[in-house]
Amino acid sequence: MKQVSEKELEVNGVKLCYETSIKKIIEYEDFFLVLLRERKEIPNNVIAYDYSGKEIWKINDIVKAKIPRGYYDIEKLSDHVLRASYELGIVYEIDCMTRSVIKETYMRESRRIPA
Repeated sequence: MKQVSEKELEVNGVKLCYETSIKKIIEYEDFFLVLLRERKEIPNNVIAYDYSGKEIWKINDIVKAKIPRGYYDIEKLSDHVLRASYELGIVYEIDCMTRSVIKETYMRESRRIPA
């Protein structure tokens, strides 16, 4: 797998083209993740592919947000765990093998304003 341009990857002869720039690629043993990101928010912008170029899942398939938002960063924590930082200040740790959320952290504190 190699990045051909800021909006294109090549995986075993298969070209993956995007309308949005590729911000980050994280490789795992059996698959890789692509984070698509520009200045504007792009919903559901973390995509997993196998090494033949076939899409396996998008992040909202796992997180199941009612209104999918964009992620601004992803980080590989281990051979199967991903940390994904959500635009609204939520950080998810995801087990990519079981496709489940392990941990959900809220970075912003919300407080009720007295009337």
